Amino acid sequence: MISKIDHIGILVDDIETNRELFELLGLGVGNVEHVPAFGVDIAFIRVGESLIELVEPVDRDSGLAATLDATQQSALIHHVAFRVDDIETELQHLRDAGVPLADEESRPGAGDACVAFLDRRAGNGVRIELVERETDVVFG
Repeated sequence: MISKIDHIGILVDDIETNRELFELLGLGVGNVEHVPAFGVDIAFIRVGESLIELVEPVDRDSGLAATLDATQQSALIHHVAFRVDDIETELQHLRDAGVPLADEESRPGAGDACVAFLDRRAGNGVRIELVERETDVVFG
């Protein structure tokens, strides 16, 4: 069951450059965390009960870097992530309903989460991520 929007992922060419605007808006940007399963560095920004996730591709030859380069922008909204209580149950429910999945199994994500992406076709072009985490991301 979905309980809330966990985060909105913003693909950026450089976390440090992009953090400036959020800090000017009075939002605290968390520490940068490397996520090997995705080949990215991330930093979370808390906005109320939800998060913004800055996602910087570490490998400049990756698909994520190519997506960003193709737009000729330094940042773009990449995905919407929904918090779920039990990711494996949700994936099985979606699988049973014939929903196309990018990730058949969950994998480790940032902030001690288990995550899985649906195929873009499932969201009519919108990239959707499911996130299961025991506790909220803590800053400081």
